[in-house]
Amino acid sequence: MRPLLLFAGLVVALPGLVGCATTQLVGDPAASRLDSLRAENAALRSRLRRAEDSLRVRDDVATGQYYRDLRVLEDRLNRRTYEVQMLRQGGRTVRVLPADSLFESGTATLTAAGEGRLQAAIGHLERAYSARSVRVEGHADDTPLSESLQERFTSNWELSAARATAVARYLIAHSTLAPSQFAALAYGTTAPVASNATAPGRRRNRRVRIAVLPPPQDYSRPVDTSW
Repeated sequence: MRPLLLFAGLVVALPGLVGCATTQLVGDPAASRLDSLRAENAALRSRLRRAEDSLRVRDDVATGQYYRDLRVLEDRLNRRTYEVQMLRQGGRTVRVLPADSLFESGTATLTAAGEGRLQAAIGHLERAYSARSVRVEGHADDTPLSESLQERFTSNWELSAARATAVARYLIAHSTLAPSQFAALAYGTTAPVASNATAPGRRRNRRVRIAVLPPPQDYSRPVDTSW
């Protein structure tokens, strides 16, 4: 009977040992304190970084560097804003030339007087905008083309395109600017500057506009992104 009693005593003692070990692992105060210290350390590091940033700003303000940096950023923003506005407007206008002063009536053939006016525009482009991209826009009024004109131009849109191209070709041929700097665009009747209900208004709408785009910096094709 004695061996049986010893075995029973051993079985009784085991649950106590297991329970004690389990309690020590789950409720370890050292581990809990360590987690608390880690969280506190992370919070202190965050406060330290904010304090360092604040001190750096104070130093920049005291030395004037903050305001210098601010002016640089403001200038850069203003320059970008201006460039975007210029692109949306199709660039800075160099000349707006009445089509009646450039071409023979109902054609895209430049007159001698028209060539003279373009020579003056060339001088201005070469002096002030020799490195810029140049837009040549053709515009027309809404008067329907006669049957004879329709044999050459399907509509006012095609007429304005032919006139813009004729001006661009002349500028390329007689200036020192590279052909790659030019783009010819046709607006037809879509961008009037006056009422087509009157003869003076129609004359104003028949025009060629020469414009230059801002220097390309962050965009590779200014004409393609001008809208």
